[in-house]
Amino acid sequence: MKRSKKANAEERQERNAALLKMRFGATIYPGRETKTKDWADDLNVDRVSDAEGRVRALITVEDLVRLLNQGLEVRLYAAYADGPLDPALIVTDSSFERWLEEQVSALKSNPGPTPFLKP
Repeated sequence: MKRSKKANAEERQERNAALLKMRFGATIYPGRETKTKDWADDLNVDRVSDAEGRVRALITVEDLVRLLNQGLEVRLYAAYADGPLDPALIVTDSSFERWLEEQVSALKSNPGPTPFLKP
């Protein structure tokens, strides 16, 4: 059965809207024009540094365009559909405080060896 042009256009529009909501796992590198070591301070994305000192981030299409326009090098590794988080992954303030208190009390009850002191 042949689909109407209007149905195809609507389907393309929905697919494009979904693509614009995608998030990408990326590594961001300084561009050739970077002059300072503090280039990562102005990224305006949530990021972490990995063990090798690279800047890893979860970015949107808008972030990607902005970073490229700033002259940065961006390598994409994974694409994630935009959607609600799994409720099991969300940590409440009270559960985090309980976990933190357990960690601190374990350190207090077993502080480890005393540091070497010079006589």
